[in-house]
Amino acid sequence: MENKMSYSILDAIGNTPIVEIRKLNPNPQVKILAKMEYMNPGGSIKDRPALYMIEAGEKSGELTHAKTVIEATSGNTGIGLALVCAVKGYKLLLAMSEAASMERRKILKARGADILLTPGHMGTDGAIEEVYRLVREYPDTYFMADQYNTEANWKAHYYGTGVEIWEQTQGEITTLVATLGTSGTLMGLSRRLKEYNPDIQIVGVEPYLGHKIQGLKNMKEAYQPGLFEKDRLDKKVNIEDEDAFEMTRKLAREEGLFVGMSSGAAMAVAAQEAKSMTKGTIVVIFPDSGERYLTTSLFTVDKKIDMKVFNTMSRTKEVLEPYVPGKVSIYSCGPTAHARLRPGEWRRFVFADLLCRYLRYRDYDVTHVMNITDLDDKTINGSASAGMEIKAFTRQYIDAFEKDREILGIDPADHYPKASEHVGDMVAIAEKLVMKGYAYEKLRSLYFDISKFEDYGSLSGIDLDKIRLGATVDLDEYEKENPRDFTLFKRCSLSELKRGIYTTTDWGNARPSWHIQCAAMSMKYLGDSFDIHTSARKLVFPHHENEIAIAKALSGKPLARYWMHCDRVLMDGKKMDENLPMLTIEQLVDVGYSGKDIRYWLISTHYRKPVRFSTERLDASKQSLKRINSCIQSLKDVNSGSPYPELDQLLYDIKQGFINAMDDDLNISAAMASIFQQVKIINKLILESKIDPEGAGKLIDGFKNINTVLNVFDFDNSISKQEIKNLLKKREAARNEKNWELADKIRSQLEEQGINIRDQKLYS
Repeated sequence: MENKMSYSILDAIGNTPIVEIRKLNPNPQVKILAKMEYMNPGGSIKDRPALYMIEAGEKSGELTHAKTVIEATSGNTGIGLALVCAVKGYKLLLAMSEAASMERRKILKARGADILLTPGHMGTDGAIEEVYRLVREYPDTYFMADQYNTEANWKAHYYGTGVEIWEQTQGEITTLVATLGTSGTLMGLSRRLKEYNPDIQIVGVEPYLGHKIQGLKNMKEAYQPGLFEKDRLDKKVNIEDEDAFEMTRKLAREEGLFVGMSSGAAMAVAAQEAKSMTKGTIVVIFPDSGERYLTTSLFTVDKKIDMKVFNTMSRTKEVLEPYVPGKVSIYSCGPTAHARLRPGEWRRFVFADLLCRYLRYRDYDVTHVMNITDLDDKTINGSASAGMEIKAFTRQYIDAFEKDREILGIDPADHYPKASEHVGDMVAIAEKLVMKGYAYEKLRSLYFDISKFEDYGSLSGIDLDKIRLGATVDLDEYEKENPRDFTLFKRCSLSELKRGIYTTTDWGNARPSWHIQCAAMSMKYLGDSFDIHTSARKLVFPHHENEIAIAKALSGKPLARYWMHCDRVLMDGKKMDENLPMLTIEQLVDVGYSGKDIRYWLISTHYRKPVRFSTERLDASKQSLKRINSCIQSLKDVNSGSPYPELDQLLYDIKQGFINAMDDDLNISAAMASIFQQVKIINKLILESKIDPEGAGKLIDGFKNINTVLNVFDFDNSISKQEIKNLLKKREAARNEKNWELADKIRSQLEEQGINIRDQKLYS
């Protein structure tokens, strides 16, 4: 008996195996089987329609060897066509987006295909438009496979894939899950499997508008394939990009299946379906393998995000890549405990909080350290003027800082090291700098010799030639410009000696400078080199320049990988921290602004631009928040209405619009613009009763998730009885003082809570 042989590689297309998913199946009562389409010789499910399309062209006579096969593709169909055309001897021209992975391009070129790249922002649509144009203008030159319209696409699965699945499951399949691209797979499988058993559920997996899952298509954002019939699906489920990507990584790690993005998307939905079932068999289609995505970020480190931050050191936006994948270490210049916080400090600390909150929102493990300066000229002189011990003097302002921090909704840092408690660490650093030749003693003070440090000025761009050589200056007040050498330890004064405010060192009784304080505490808690250093722009020179010099002279490493600085708070063109009357948070609260109002005003301008203070701007911030909070309250009040069919897409738009903006160097303006756009849509849905209570609850949860970053929305408009009493008391005092403006503001605040006030006439 003569053995049968395959005469070409094309005979190996189809008959792909099915394997069971075990570890990632959330329901042991349901069986999940994966159809391994990357076992086709071309590496994807698209080998099947590629062969059918070419053979259909041959049968019709439209395809001859005098013509070039042309097709628009995102990659896999093109690879299948390249395989078939190579065997059959046809020339092939493929149009594809320049965003397609390099692996796919290399495979295509290796198989002899010519590639025509179209603009990346157009996606596959741009490739389709170009192919249709060429075929219209040169009909005798090209044969268009046309996977988006030809019946050969779905017939490949009707006669092949569907039959295999029925036989491989012995007819036990109850649910099929596959992703939507050209939709040929689902259209063919639905036709065949429904013939076998009409009760089989056909589940299509669709990405959201604006997705980044290569090879998949949202039927609204792109040209809808002519062969797509939505009624052939029992259910269409949208999948988020990161859910698809994370499931793809899990399939490789936990099931040993190295598959592509669309396979991860299909599996994520299959797992969701399994959770809702009591029994049954799910077959999920895995269209291609993971090798085609190696130049994408799919299989890089977990928790990597495409976030860019502006690095003051490089003066450019850079992709955030922490030293330890999935973890971010941050050091922030904290308060000096000698006075109430000034507006520039409010902004500095709210900015650092926004950054930390957003990184946590993006699933990073954040360690945040913020120092407290309680040992410098300001605290020493302030305590002397107040006639207080320095510890008691600074304690009152540390407590005030805590109070202001809570009003502004700032999460506590992981560590708040005080300078006074780390002097030993500073002395140890100074001694090492002396040993290395970077520091010298003069008149019992210790200075850093800038001439020994070649990189000085790299952060600020300071011109070293303008720094007077040989000069040493006291920088504790940071008012001087162009210092040559800077102070590490300052010889104590007679009054400090008398009060015991000094440390005995080898070079005399001295106390540490601010520069060595920050360097010592940041390195103690975060190591020689950490990820991000945040602060205000005005501290770039000399303070941060000096920190860098100290740290790098010690370890040879950069102190921080990224330096992020926020700009000033201005009033009438002047910095509010200087030459203007002191303004406290409590004063703003007393005249009717909430901590959320103040916080929103501080964050609503991009952190690298100045924020301007005026009551008009605060009022505008208050009104903006009121628009969002009113929308949230309206959602809470929804008790009837129709389910909104596009709710999942709306939720995705809220989340993704926020992420896309914030990933771009915390672009808060774009983030808020996106939120207000969605609020407008939601308000219209509520007005027209096009959303039901369940959908309203999901939207509230969507806003709550974003608010973990912004911390400005109000989900509970009620205020406590004690708060009401306090407001009434403040209002009565304002009326007694004839401060009618304040009294009216408090009255409005109370009326917003449904509290009506009837005043008795005041007699003077």
